[in-house]
Amino acid sequence: MDGTDPRAGARRSAGAGRPMSQDREDALLDAALVVLTEVGYDRLTVGAVCERAAASTKTAYRRWANKDELMAAAFRRAIERETAAQLEPVRTGSLRGDLIGNLDLRARSHWTSVNLVVGLVVASRIDGDAGRLARELVRQHEAAYCAELLRAAAERGEVRPGLDVESFADLARSFFLHELLVRGTRPDRARITAFVDSVLLPVCSTGEPLRPSGPPAGPAIP
Repeated sequence: MDGTDPRAGARRSAGAGRPMSQDREDALLDAALVVLTEVGYDRLTVGAVCERAAASTKTAYRRWANKDELMAAAFRRAIERETAAQLEPVRTGSLRGDLIGNLDLRARSHWTSVNLVVGLVVASRIDGDAGRLARELVRQHEAAYCAELLRAAAERGEVRPGLDVESFADLARSFFLHELLVRGTRPDRARITAFVDSVLLPVCSTGEPLRPSGPPAGPAIP
């Protein structure tokens, strides 16, 4: 287990006044995500990250006390980069076209690497900043583009009033997580189109809420 190095505090104290260069820190944080993609969170070690970044473990422990602190920093930086680099959503003039286009774009991004998503899901179960930031990294992408697409669709009169945008984004995210974690592959355009037509568009047009407001009503009457 790659826990806290008992010498980390002393190392950071010894390194006071000699801050890590930004280039070195960037290299370590980039390497952390690469190693996460390759081996997953449980098998990731500070030593493996340092080896990938051609840095010494002493350098890393001068900055972070343990693996969780290092990965929290890597996730935080990834969130900042993703936020700054948010691409303009695909716009086709219809909600159906917009959803298919944006989900297809998402499916081809590096954030739908099976190994990376598995690593983030494992990390999300950790207490503290690493877990919180891993969850945010999983959450943020669909939350951003779904809100924008539904706003435009509402202006065109394509969606019902009061549609819960957050729940809608949860559906899109759940689709990707199912495809990656259960089927073990990125969805192709045909599968995305089927999901949009059979799940997302009906949700937009129905008057039923996405989530029940009370306990299950029991079996349906035949």
